[in-house]
Amino acid sequence: MKHNLSIEVKQQSIALERFLRVTRHRGFNLTSMNIESNEEKYIVNMMVDSDRPIYLLTQQLKKLVEVNQVEILDTHTLAATN
Repeated sequence: MKHNLSIEVKQQSIALERFLRVTRHRGFNLTSMNIESNEEKYIVNMMVDSDRPIYLLTQQLKKLVEVNQVEILDTHTLAATN
């Protein structure tokens, strides 16, 4: 199942590294990512894919000190064609 997330993080390079590491360790594959920045923060929109429930990832991301906000934008399911 694919999930589209919007994440607001403090503008620190370590912040991006940490949330990407958490994403990988929780068993989610990053399929796309877009980063916008201003002087204070990064806004990261990313698409992840996994059979795991998305809350396993969002709960851990919210625990990171550098993360200000995590929002699930939408969820995509892929129907198997037979």
